[in-house]
Amino acid sequence: MAETTPIEMGYWKIRGLGSVLRMVFEYKEVKYTDFQVDSGDKWFAGRKPEILKMNPLANLPYVVDGDTCVCQTNAVLMYLGDKYSMNGSDEKSKRRNTELLCEIYDVRNGMVELVYPFKKVSRTTEEFDVSAAALSASPPFAKFEACLEFYGGDWFVSPDGPCMADFHIWEMMDQHKLLAEKVGKENVLATFPKCKAFYDRFRALPSLQKFFASDTYTMPCNNAGATPYFM
Repeated sequence: MAETTPIEMGYWKIRGLGSVLRMVFEYKEVKYTDFQVDSGDKWFAGRKPEILKMNPLANLPYVVDGDTCVCQTNAVLMYLGDKYSMNGSDEKSKRRNTELLCEIYDVRNGMVELVYPFKKVSRTTEEFDVSAAALSASPPFAKFEACLEFYGGDWFVSPDGPCMADFHIWEMMDQHKLLAEKVGKENVLATFPKCKAFYDRFRALPSLQKFFASDTYTMPCNNAGATPYFM
């Protein structure tokens, strides 16, 4: 898909939420620039003042597409879904896509609360170790397994391939897999065979292999500046 001017995305120099956007661009094989923020000054004194001139909700992640600037994660994903026809093909699938984007954000919030000390959920490394082991033993994917069973097919929204929700769902499965490996819990999706098949199917998408082989994919999941228990 040709782009006259590369779309710009901005996010911290970690996987976090940014990996979802990067995978979408790579999957669609579009040209994009990836503004990776590796310090507070680079954002707050650098790019953010310029983004504020385009959108008073300036935040990370954002996308700038010509004269359009979109901020806030799900708004960005919905915008890209509209742009690349990846939000669903009819009203029913579009609602499903939106529901799943909200549901997987709850899963992400649970991970954020677990790994960042400032959230006061894991107040010590010892508390993190206990909570991480418990989460890895009982990962939060039962609803997603039920969705695949209920919907049928290989993907969460469309029978023809991944939509926007699939990308965020896969990213969180992968991050939970990495967390489980850190605490010695293998096969985090073992009790969710449909999710495991989805994970493997997504991981094998041809247009994403270059991304999975890149340093961008292996960046830390979380921001070292906030001293997370799990990177």
